[in-house]
Amino acid sequence: MTTQAVRPAVISTWFDHILFQMRAQAETPALVMEDRAVTYVMLKTGVERCASRIAALNIPRDGLIAILVQNPVRHITLCLALLRIGMPSISIAPNQTGIGSLAFAAVLGDHDAAKFVAPGNRLIEVTDAWFSDDVAGLAPLPAGFASSSDICRASLTSGSTGAPKTITHSVANIGHHLLDKTIGCIDGSRSSVLCMPGLTSTFGFTTACATLASGRTLCFAQSPFQAIRMIELFRIDFVMAATEQMLALTRVARKTGAQLRSLQTVWFGGSLPSRALLEAAMIYLCKNVNCRYGTSEIGLVARATARELLSNPSFVGHVAPGIEVGIFDSQGSRCADGRTGFVKMRAADAGSPWIDLGDVGWHRDSRLHIVGRSSDVNAASARDIQTSMHEAEHLLRLEWDVVDAAAVLIDEKSPAEIWIGVVDGKDADAGELADMLRMRGIDHRVRLFDLKAIPRGASGKVNRPQLKAVMLAATGKPVTA
Repeated sequence: MTTQAVRPAVISTWFDHILFQMRAQAETPALVMEDRAVTYVMLKTGVERCASRIAALNIPRDGLIAILVQNPVRHITLCLALLRIGMPSISIAPNQTGIGSLAFAAVLGDHDAAKFVAPGNRLIEVTDAWFSDDVAGLAPLPAGFASSSDICRASLTSGSTGAPKTITHSVANIGHHLLDKTIGCIDGSRSSVLCMPGLTSTFGFTTACATLASGRTLCFAQSPFQAIRMIELFRIDFVMAATEQMLALTRVARKTGAQLRSLQTVWFGGSLPSRALLEAAMIYLCKNVNCRYGTSEIGLVARATARELLSNPSFVGHVAPGIEVGIFDSQGSRCADGRTGFVKMRAADAGSPWIDLGDVGWHRDSRLHIVGRSSDVNAASARDIQTSMHEAEHLLRLEWDVVDAAAVLIDEKSPAEIWIGVVDGKDADAGELADMLRMRGIDHRVRLFDLKAIPRGASGKVNRPQLKAVMLAATGKPVTA
């Protein structure tokens, strides 16, 4: 009896498309890193070997299994193995905020995984043999998920809270995210996708699955320098990245003079871009740069091209079909279109809950504008308050060779001041930066602070209230000022 015959009724899901690609184009590269390539038939073999080993471990089938394996090729193989036998998974990373207190049915990890997870978790070391050796004498693989409503995946996200929280995803929900990628993002003519977001994020995981389900080559890079080399070496034509990663790629491409002739499309999301970043990305990466604004819970919310963003300050995109956006005041009442307030969204189905991403902005005619994080700005303040902060920190990081930088707006004086925390940026010049900002219509004073690190939250976003407190303390002012 074939594998398809013993699997339950849901045989046309997104995961079945991945299994189909493994059979239909066996010799096509499925996974690529700089030093290795895995064809679809090799991926099929790896998935079956890992699935057989996991099935023999007697882990409760409804228990959440964590994957703590740093090699992305092995990591995605384990994810697919768990999907193949109908067991839910969550991807975690070493030193990831919040994982030290979580309990899992089992942790599939590298040899040092015990250092990063809570004591009491069942640790199972994933060795080379998992991927190289067949396991004899095992029972046939169990069937996959029986229903599209079954939970198949979980992810950690901070949302608007700044603290990690676990979000679960059904088979159908992951399929919705994949549809966002294949229709809303990945061009049909593209052959390879460089996935920069980590597999621990819904963004990275669904990008990886959408690439494989559509039969393209999925590429991974461990650093922006390696990513630029791989684009040139393997003629990668599509990049999916977080905003911070796009900034890093742009800096490296500019610094090295890379010739990225194959690269045709870049999609980014995760935090707000600046005019400086968009212009630089379109010069040094490719012309077709696009923004996707979304959430782990419901997927793509809005999208737009860089050209549209450049001509509309604070614009982040046209609201996607099936999504309702609402703007609320501090009392929780919904505001009229065009009013600035707290942005919430939900699936346009009856009874769907509102989701708060922690952003401030406004909405009109299915066009969404974001002015900043609710922790960073006053919802009643000027609409373009985010422009100066992001423009300053992105200009600094593009023009000077700094390790990291982040800005806050200090509006206690007139003109206002932009304070920027800088990590290893001794050559950065506040006066030159102020002149650059003035040429862009931002007439603010600039002050730089040398820091050992930029305070960031669980999802990597800048913790601006904490950053401001650190810089205020450096001036001798009370931290609460």
